[in-house]
Amino acid sequence: MKPILFRAATSRRVCSFDRWSSIVAVIALAVPLAAAPAKAQLSKGDGDLRVMTYNVDEGTDFIGLATPDPTQFLIAVGQNITQVRLTNPPSRMQAVAKQILAAAPTLVSLQELDQWYSGSFDPQTGTCGPVSLEFDMLQELLNALGPSYIVANQALQYQYPPTPGLILSNNTFLCVQLRNYITILARKDLPSSLFQWSNPQSGQYVSTIYITPPGGPQIPVPRAWVSVDASFDGKSFHFIGTHLESGDSRIRQAQGAELRTGPETNTSLPIVVAMDSNAQAAPLPQDVTYTDFLYASYNDAWSAIFPMASGFTCCQAQLVNNSASQLFQRTDLILTKGNVEAQNIALFGATPASKTPAGLWPSDHAGVAAQIVLTE
Repeated sequence: MKPILFRAATSRRVCSFDRWSSIVAVIALAVPLAAAPAKAQLSKGDGDLRVMTYNVDEGTDFIGLATPDPTQFLIAVGQNITQVRLTNPPSRMQAVAKQILAAAPTLVSLQELDQWYSGSFDPQTGTCGPVSLEFDMLQELLNALGPSYIVANQALQYQYPPTPGLILSNNTFLCVQLRNYITILARKDLPSSLFQWSNPQSGQYVSTIYITPPGGPQIPVPRAWVSVDASFDGKSFHFIGTHLESGDSRIRQAQGAELRTGPETNTSLPIVVAMDSNAQAAPLPQDVTYTDFLYASYNDAWSAIFPMASGFTCCQAQLVNNSASQLFQRTDLILTKGNVEAQNIALFGATPASKTPAGLWPSDHAGVAAQIVLTE
């Protein structure tokens, strides 16, 4: 989900943090769900093609960064990287991997697979030193998944340059850098006679929001899509992963329209969209971005299988350490269009049994996996 809590704007300017020297001078994130289904519960009907979407949680909701006050902004940056560390991405990616392996999707769309960097900051000169990689969530997930999955496609959504922060608990200045990715993973342990993928494509939406750090120019925060063409048991389809805007409903709706009318959906193949839409499908009222897809003849796999079940997928507490599930809305969707039929669907990572040994949820979202069949 991850609302970007900066001040939104519309102008386009190049990012620079040259003003940090003068800035530093003035200072001396429910309804309990049914049990997470096991792999066998996705095996019924014709065929065994499974797809999945999972927002794996970058570790922070960027709380406090909307402040125009330079000192409070520095403190907020420190609080956010502290939260990322407390959510223990390496351990959570091991828990996410267990859920993916249980669902056994042929293709999985992943959101918020971030790289977090940190380094030194000199408050006297207002400059960041070199930063080093602290968390690589994709690599941590791949390590936990083992040899079963390979990256089929990946795209950078947005990135923040090295940004000064202050951790109050130990009075430490630092700089933090973020790169936010969306990714498609594909099974690599299936015979090529059964499953193949090709033609990886990606792009960023024209519609985007901008953020404005105190004393600095605006930074674009684009969202992106990734896709592959795939063939399963001799039948072809087009698979798309994306993560739509959370903080501005008008931008989100525009991104949905771009997805439906852009080159990524200009295909005669059946289409499967697996995404964190940030558009509420349940409970009512439904977000207009979600209903736009329905009006455009996309089918919601969850509501087709479980029309009376809420299927909440979002969101646990910011530190993902809440005891009982706090999932309260359904925003993670598997949508289909054309000759493709959903036969079964289930949530993963939504019960306490999926937690890490330290009691953290795998993510603030539940994963959604569906068994689908490509019809003639």
